[in-house]
Amino acid sequence: MYIVKVLVEHAIYKLDTTYDYLSKYQVLAGCRVHIRFGYQQLVGYVVECQETLFTQKQLEEKNGFKYSFIQDVIDQKPLLNQELQELANYLSKQTLSTRISCLQCMLPPQLKPSTNHSVGIKYQKVVSFVKDIPLKTTKQQEALNYIKEHDLLPIKDYPFSTALLNNIEKQGAIIYKQVEVYRNPYNEHLQQEDYPLTTSQQKVVNQILASFHQFKTFLLYGVTGSGKTEVYLHLSRFVIEQGKTVLMLVPEIALTPMMVSAFKSRFGKSVAILHSKLSAGERYDEYRRIIDDEVKIVVGARSAVFAPLENIGLIIMDEEHDASYKQESPPRYLTSQVARKRGAYHQCPVVLGSATPSLESYSRALKGAYELCILSQRVNQKPLPQIELIDMVEEMKAHHYEVLSRKMKAKIQETIDKNEQVILLLNKRGYSSYVRCLDCDEVLKCPHCDVSLTYHKDTHTMRCHYCDFQVPYQQKCSHCGSTNIKLIGSGTQKIEEYLQNNFINSRVIRYDVDSTRKKQGHHQLLKQFENQEANILIGTQMIAKGLDFENVTFVGVINADLSLNIPDFRANERTFQLLEQVSGRSGRGKKQGTVMIQTYNPDHFVLQCVKNHDYQSFYQKEMEMRKLAKYPPYCYLISILVQGKKEDDVTFCSQQIKEYLVKQLPKAIVLGPANCTIYKMNDIYRKRMTLKITNTTHVYEVLHAMSDYYNKKGRKVNVICDFNPYTTI
Repeated sequence: MYIVKVLVEHAIYKLDTTYDYLSKYQVLAGCRVHIRFGYQQLVGYVVECQETLFTQKQLEEKNGFKYSFIQDVIDQKPLLNQELQELANYLSKQTLSTRISCLQCMLPPQLKPSTNHSVGIKYQKVVSFVKDIPLKTTKQQEALNYIKEHDLLPIKDYPFSTALLNNIEKQGAIIYKQVEVYRNPYNEHLQQEDYPLTTSQQKVVNQILASFHQFKTFLLYGVTGSGKTEVYLHLSRFVIEQGKTVLMLVPEIALTPMMVSAFKSRFGKSVAILHSKLSAGERYDEYRRIIDDEVKIVVGARSAVFAPLENIGLIIMDEEHDASYKQESPPRYLTSQVARKRGAYHQCPVVLGSATPSLESYSRALKGAYELCILSQRVNQKPLPQIELIDMVEEMKAHHYEVLSRKMKAKIQETIDKNEQVILLLNKRGYSSYVRCLDCDEVLKCPHCDVSLTYHKDTHTMRCHYCDFQVPYQQKCSHCGSTNIKLIGSGTQKIEEYLQNNFINSRVIRYDVDSTRKKQGHHQLLKQFENQEANILIGTQMIAKGLDFENVTFVGVINADLSLNIPDFRANERTFQLLEQVSGRSGRGKKQGTVMIQTYNPDHFVLQCVKNHDYQSFYQKEMEMRKLAKYPPYCYLISILVQGKKEDDVTFCSQQIKEYLVKQLPKAIVLGPANCTIYKMNDIYRKRMTLKITNTTHVYEVLHAMSDYYNKKGRKVNVICDFNPYTTI
């Protein structure tokens, strides 16, 4: 008999421990099992299985409680290999998350330890040749000869009627079979050979391959259009030829189609895709292809860092600076940390690529913790686009109150007239920012969150972008009943309508979260723009990076101050990265590109650095400010979020936690507690504290003890600790 230690499927702190069950047979660690847990039928994850010489009765007498037997074993072999099981334990400790949540984030929906998911294997009916026999008609004999040459094809692929095939099957010459097939999330068939590398690209490739059999982190700092993707492709080909595998990460799903196209065109079926826009079945099939060692390269977004690849020879993170690499729900991991952990396990190089590296990464490279690789020029030797700052204050003085300045309007029309393409960035979705009553000054707010509702014209609804609360739009004030209300502000929907109405021959595509909700929405819209079915692409930050369209010669930024005024110590860095990245979409072909950025603060040092494409000056200035204020990379930053349904409980416990932290960590700087930028979200009140520390020796023990105390059943608040905070909402 065996004692099986099991984690239950619920990712809550009070259940974050193993429970002992009995089994007559050995169960491998890493398999799922059906168990009875109290009055519930649950799925558990086996952590350990030990043989015992005691009987059930002896164990119960010895330990003082009753044992249950596991009901059945779901998996014949472990879901995760030894590396990923160890990584899950590491993540649990580092992110103060439950072990089961770390395991669940590594698996596709069908394989998560949960009673809500079932395995969806797809089968296809095929025709299988059995034997040659004399058939009744010449047509049947012709069909049998064809089947003999093309055995095991799906019925629909044979050039014969189903009735004819049924007659042959009845005579015993063929049989029908159900065979398992993989769903194909990517149907395009491209074939492309490697492009020759420039001298600079070859130098970078040689620099990285010199450390092929050892763990080392490289920061590839290359300006927009310098050919970083081609470097990734050449590195990947070398690694595959050495019999190893490649993990290629991109920050967002929006970038995945273009990176997939690049890798699929070079490596064909040996590429697997992993991201959340795949259907559950497609994701499950891609996962099985990886486990069955049918692929050599995995391309995907953040969660693909957990792909169950064996024998990894290279890990690449494109756009390493992007905030999308930070997981904002448990476990709150930073993808670069996980990638480096896996790189150390496999003793392989990790390449972090960006045209605008994060300050933390660049400072590590300058100190020698990372090895710096530089691509300082574009592949086609074209200069970076010229950038002009448009002062919107001057526009207002000239009594021009439209959303686009006169210069930008003229430039857009000029670009369209030349049969060239335009990209416009407005990092705000929806139609209007909010609705205000002009009589009583009331703003329509979300009843569950401390934010105004955004008007969406396509659905004629007011929507909360945090809890997704929606109400139909009514042209009447809910407070005073007045019909004198006004839509304030502009989102991508409103700009799309404005462009269609104000520019001759304009064909507009809107690219944001709302327009790309459908399956393959990202890929289809980008394909349309690439095929020049539209000449203007308006979108949010999703269009700012990774896109490469040769016919785009003008990029416009409608409101550069949006991200600059966010209450976040990374606001300057985020703004520089966003503007520099979107500027790099212009002039990537043979024609010179231009950029216009509309702002109310053109003298701001961030915008001046963007105008001059001067990352070095921005880095120096921003690092001086970080040093004065003691922000990363000059310290570790820990965010502690206290949230609960009752405001008084949150206020009391927040102060209690601060007193505890000041006492336990006397050398730490504890800021707060203060109301979060959005104080109430989804009917939950939220306060935040920020810890600045230079030594993490005792921090984990202190925070673990605090989390264990406040996150148990019956506590009035919930406490979330984040070691890599990227947002302050």
